[in-house]
Amino acid sequence: MTFSSDIQPLRVVVAGGGIAALETILALHDLAGDRVDITLVAPGDTFSLRPLEVARPFARGRARTLSLSAFAADHGVELVRAGVLAVDAERRVATCTDGSEVPYDELVLALGATARPAFARALTFGAGGDPLALNGILADLDQGYSSSVAFVVPKEASWPLPIYELALMTAEEVHGMGMDRVVLHIVTPERTPLGIFGPKASASVADLLDAADIVMHRGVVADVNADGAIELGFGEPLHVDRIVALPALGGPALDGVPSDARGFIPVDELCRVRGLEHVRAAGDATDQPVKQGGLACQQADVVATGIAAAAGADVTVEPMHAVLNGLLLTGHRDRFLRRAVGEHDSETALEPLWWPPTKVHSRYLAPYLERHGLTEVPMRRLDTDLDIDVRIPLGAGS
Repeated sequence: MTFSSDIQPLRVVVAGGGIAALETILALHDLAGDRVDITLVAPGDTFSLRPLEVARPFARGRARTLSLSAFAADHGVELVRAGVLAVDAERRVATCTDGSEVPYDELVLALGATARPAFARALTFGAGGDPLALNGILADLDQGYSSSVAFVVPKEASWPLPIYELALMTAEEVHGMGMDRVVLHIVTPERTPLGIFGPKASASVADLLDAADIVMHRGVVADVNADGAIELGFGEPLHVDRIVALPALGGPALDGVPSDARGFIPVDELCRVRGLEHVRAAGDATDQPVKQGGLACQQADVVATGIAAAAGADVTVEPMHAVLNGLLLTGHRDRFLRRAVGEHDSETALEPLWWPPTKVHSRYLAPYLERHGLTEVPMRRLDTDLDIDVRIPLGAGS
């Protein structure tokens, strides 16, 4: 895409090095071409598909790291190795952790959420720690040191799907080794299992949990007391040997940027930051209720389309029509789940509902990672009367 050389390209600064940031850059590269001059501000130099970390303790998949330096070079993007501390919207500059100021015509905040342990006496999965720490619990179960585990969704977690994956794959692991004495629990504020996907998908997940003998505690805003027991809000506390919990999430709470009580950035239907001009946001840093990679990519596409239009590209800017796509890794027969947000109907299937069948469905990022051999999802499906472990390579590795 080219345009008259006497028109200066828009200076676009993308802050963040995760899913939403890379989707934004790839979308801008396609939609705006040389109408934009992109700077990526990211504190690290590597990207990996974090939603795949849930599979690592069970050898069900992996994500190779992507060099942000190489990614930036391939797409003609300037890379600033720093974080963003503050935004001066009047001067249109972002202040970075290294003390520098980066000017912009359009700013994209794709910073992600901050994660912290929700409970002191639990293994927090997904707060930046080593996902293989779960192997210690699996070893304790195998050796008889532990006989019960509770997988807990705290009230501050809006995307519960990983806890179901951990519980279901743990169930297959222990039952496959004949450890029928082990009792597994899921404790969640949800009224129904993965009810966010609608009744049909929730019923399918409930069947999986029943088949795996996982005890459900629904509608519970849990807490863990000083004795390590789980307070359910009614009746006796739940006593288990080990607790695995999702992290509590918060927003970046940047100086100069509006935020809600938890630090998340308020955005409108076009992902423009409310109260600021020329600043947009996408991903888990926003006040979108559900923090999920596929939705982050959909926001990023809306952001990129808006910026491309501002740069003079022939594109149509429309509000985000969110569609929730989730690949539930079960260890036995994975489920593809889909629901348009706000609609009652949903889909659930053993076969892929999208391609490539990655953990994060997206217009640009998933195909890019597949082309570069950066992900691989081992899928299990029923082709005959026997369970067959079918590995669908999305490139050279995962």
